[in-house]
Amino acid sequence: MNTPVSREQLKVSTRVLYDELLKQGSSVEIIDGSSSLLEYTDQAGDRHFLFSTCSDKSSATGLIIAKSKAKSVIIAERMGIPTPSQLTCRDIREVRKFHTEHARIVIKPAFGSGGTGVSTNITTDDALEKAYHYAKTHSHLVIAQQHIIGDDVRLLIIDGKFCSAVIRKPAYVIGDGIATIEELINIANADLSRNDDTQSSLMHININAARRFLGEVMYTVPSLNKTVRVVGPANVSLGGSLHEATSEVSQQMIADAESISKALDLGICGVDMMWDRKTGKHYFIEANVTPGIDIHNDPFSGTSSDAAQLYVKWLLL
Repeated sequence: MNTPVSREQLKVSTRVLYDELLKQGSSVEIIDGSSSLLEYTDQAGDRHFLFSTCSDKSSATGLIIAKSKAKSVIIAERMGIPTPSQLTCRDIREVRKFHTEHARIVIKPAFGSGGTGVSTNITTDDALEKAYHYAKTHSHLVIAQQHIIGDDVRLLIIDGKFCSAVIRKPAYVIGDGIATIEELINIANADLSRNDDTQSSLMHININAARRFLGEVMYTVPSLNKTVRVVGPANVSLGGSLHEATSEVSQQMIADAESISKALDLGICGVDMMWDRKTGKHYFIEANVTPGIDIHNDPFSGTSSDAAQLYVKWLLL
């Protein structure tokens, strides 16, 4: 006898879409709660699969290209969209050579998501070696990328049209002059506003990511009211926060994000860019094919969007 699957087993974004599909009159079945796999009926009565936030209506080829950070950057470059200098590497010597050409670099696995295996703002040989081996634990291929100083922006594109944008800020703590950074992280993680399993805009700060990023600094006491960044990537899954920025992003950023989403033929796409406000320049980083939609419906600060409603309308066409 099969045990009924509860909607509470679904990932937050899939749960939001499940509720919205029901609201808009679709017949929805949870196929597998652990992987957030749904089957739903569109307006014509045809059945479709939804995995996380990715529908079978998106191009399979586009999904494969977007899953590869290196390939998606190649597509962006061919389209004239600015990208940081980068190199796909199989050997640490290639990374070292790349580092001689760029003072600050990012090292990340060629495949992956959620900031896993990513190290940012690498300036020393020791940090490079640690970052390389960390990335290699997640992918046999490693990408060395020019580090761009600026805001980490996620633009949500639905059916080729810009919906909303958020700026992702890395996890941080504020010193009280008494507790160590590690203790401050534990205090922050005890706050009920941080929850990895419910519809929350804040997840727990990843303690292992903080240890890799800070090293021995983890056990020092920051001065009163000092803000301390505790992880490298600005990912929500590592404890970062999201701040709505729909009205802040430039028209050119929007145009570039829409263009690459259309080129890959993706029904939903989270286009990640680094944005240097001082120069006004932006750089394409990657396209996420299963973007969190809840972060746009419920950002940490700012105005909520109607992302879920718009996406479900497209799903049902």
